[in-house]
Amino acid sequence: MTNVAAKTVLLLAATILLGGCFGSKVQLSEHERKISDLNERALDSAAKGYATDAQKLFQEALQRAAAQDDRNGLSLTLLNQSRIARHDGKLQLAAQLVEQALANAGGTPQYADAAQEKALQELAANHLAEAGRWAGIALQSEQGNLQGRRLNLLARIALITGDKTEAMRLAETALTANKQDGMELERANSLRMLGLLKAQERQFDKAEELLQEALKLDKQQEVSAKIAADLETLAELAGLQDNKGLQQGYLQRARTVREHSKIISKQ
Repeated sequence: MTNVAAKTVLLLAATILLGGCFGSKVQLSEHERKISDLNERALDSAAKGYATDAQKLFQEALQRAAAQDDRNGLSLTLLNQSRIARHDGKLQLAAQLVEQALANAGGTPQYADAAQEKALQELAANHLAEAGRWAGIALQSEQGNLQGRRLNLLARIALITGDKTEAMRLAETALTANKQDGMELERANSLRMLGLLKAQERQFDKAEELLQEALKLDKQQEVSAKIAADLETLAELAGLQDNKGLQQGYLQRARTVREHSKIISKQ
């Protein structure tokens, strides 16, 4: 995944995060709207490559949250900064920021997201046991409708560790949860993972069905990075079937999506 595409996915994930932080309230206070707006603008600036502008907006959000003793606002902003740092490859800074986010998020709905980010950072460092432990904490701490998202991460970790049976179980549970909660992007993630697992079991027809459903969902949500990931997984499936022509076709489509997504993200 390119840096721009990764940040596009990050922006989408962070939007869910913002909803989780403030979405349970019928009407946001002026302060909450301001914190949400500053974070959204900062993430948008970061996705376009304007790092200095993004940090200025994050700093204003932190100052405003601190002035109100707003732990939700503080942890949300620190968490977004941490995610940006991770996607920029600044893992030490990302680790420092997520620890601050965890310290501020205790007892708030943000704690599950902070624990999930901690798990992702441990995964990036190839600390699989710690990644699994923090992903489990994220699942246990979830207070809203993101259980499917937490289960997807646990399934991903199980797949990486080679426990395909557990990965299948977790991905199927995640698929059910995401369908019930209407989390379409996470449902597509579950489907993509299940499709990959079925492909590895050489159940090619079922894998194709699952991957095409994931692609359809991601197209409905208009998320280029996810569409490209679906096409690349379909290419992997075609490769396993020794269909080189079809494999190259999917890979070319994925490259086209990523290239044009990169152009659009800078506009």
